[in-house]
Amino acid sequence: MLRIEDYYTDAPSAGIITMLERPEVVNRLLNTLICNFRGFDFMKLKISMHSVREELEEFSNLNQLYLSQIQKLHVYYDGHQLALKRILKDINYDTHLNTKVYSPVIGCPIGCKYCFTKKVVEHFEVTDDYKKPVFRGFYKMTKDADGNDVPELFNIESENPIDWFLTYMSDFGCWEPAWQENVLGQIIAASNIKRRQGRFVDTFQLVTKRPSGIDLSPIPVDTDLRNVVISCTVDKNECTYRISELIEKTNDHHITACVVYQPVLEYIEPVHLDELVKNFGKDNSWVIIGGEIGGDTPMKFEWIKDIIDRCAELGIPVKMQADIRPVVTASGYEFIEQEPKPIRDSKAIRKRNLALKNNAVSEYYELKVAELNDELKRCAAADKLDIAASILYGEVEIIVESAKRLLEKMPEFDLIFSAETKGTPLAYELSRQSSKPCIIAHKSVKLYMDDTIEVAVKSIMSEKKKKFYLAAEEIAAMKGKRILVVDNVISTAESLKDLEAIVEASGGIPVANAAVFAEVNIAEREDVIFLESLPLAACE
Repeated sequence: MLRIEDYYTDAPSAGIITMLERPEVVNRLLNTLICNFRGFDFMKLKISMHSVREELEEFSNLNQLYLSQIQKLHVYYDGHQLALKRILKDINYDTHLNTKVYSPVIGCPIGCKYCFTKKVVEHFEVTDDYKKPVFRGFYKMTKDADGNDVPELFNIESENPIDWFLTYMSDFGCWEPAWQENVLGQIIAASNIKRRQGRFVDTFQLVTKRPSGIDLSPIPVDTDLRNVVISCTVDKNECTYRISELIEKTNDHHITACVVYQPVLEYIEPVHLDELVKNFGKDNSWVIIGGEIGGDTPMKFEWIKDIIDRCAELGIPVKMQADIRPVVTASGYEFIEQEPKPIRDSKAIRKRNLALKNNAVSEYYELKVAELNDELKRCAAADKLDIAASILYGEVEIIVESAKRLLEKMPEFDLIFSAETKGTPLAYELSRQSSKPCIIAHKSVKLYMDDTIEVAVKSIMSEKKKKFYLAAEEIAAMKGKRILVVDNVISTAESLKDLEAIVEASGGIPVANAAVFAEVNIAEREDVIFLESLPLAACE
């Protein structure tokens, strides 16, 4: 029984996304729903997208140049609209999993009858003709100050290594040689940047049914591509020759080679696996086994038993897809999920980073807002400094209830003001419930802002000051008005003075400062309205 009511929303718009591309929306939706809901039928899922130019009045404050780059997205499953809060985040359901699906090429000419991707692309009308591959590049390369290549395609800022899957909607062996060279060049540049910075490289997976079409000739043979997993798919016994072709086309290069037995449609002999491990080694060989997604051919365990036994004998890591778990365990075999060394190490780095993050948490403060409990982690923000961390983003219930309680304590005010910080969600909710206008000071000058005023505000986390900006029309709106200054936590008298200085410079009258929490040294001030006090942040 599919249960997705937690994702429903009656909002007129489920999300607004800048520079949105349909294939990535499809990828994220399907991965989210398939991973979380048993029995999910993607054929009942519909995606509707349109430019916000159709609603110019709602977005009249946006620069007109950007309107064509912004799209509004509606997602429906069997007549219900899905909320996109989780779906539009980077795919990260498991703390040890950080997979990003991107499709540099869309389309495949092979035409397998069971092709799941073809059904997806045609259902969501991603391209006009799936049989004609479309390249979304060419992806540019620039140079940094030292003359090193900087790729356009991949995010190289992530501290955690990312596992990129690049052939969700295509077949690597069917890419034109120039497309292969362009994407591989982007991969090499991204990997080199991370190596120079002492960070662990990302991994990249490329899958094909036509390994004969792989062309690595433009890549120097001494290039370290072991973080690139190139796989050939074998679905029938007559297709085992593809393993030999994969070895022949790649064995001069330092890659990780993989055989994907998916979907297994009949008994397949475990041939050529000894050649695979001989050429690439146990650490850089891999076997994946799975059934047909949504197909009519249930896999039999005897079709794959010899493959599993041969891999165990040779020491090749084996990953069994979740869809074959019942037939594997029912046959007395252990359900395993192993990876080659690059992906295994990538997971280990993410585990380590997660452990380091969790080890920084030493104790909790439990604070009650009405019937809601919020645990604020006491974490080491800097050497010899402990603070209580309050981050309101995403805490919808707490924000709504906090705003309700704060408004009960407020003096009369005309307008709500906050800087572009973690207090912004609370300021918005106070505005919504009180029907009073809200102005946010921005961290940078927007293209639509004229005659801006710049004000520097101190931070408890740094000696540096943060600069905020207001547009001329916002300054005019504050003049002569009674202003309520809002933040999530009020920590120091200096921070209050700086925020009040913005109000006074705009001609407004600060009447009160509102926050969910205030430190004990601030809590006694009559102009500070809060719900709970926090211990004083102190340096040893």
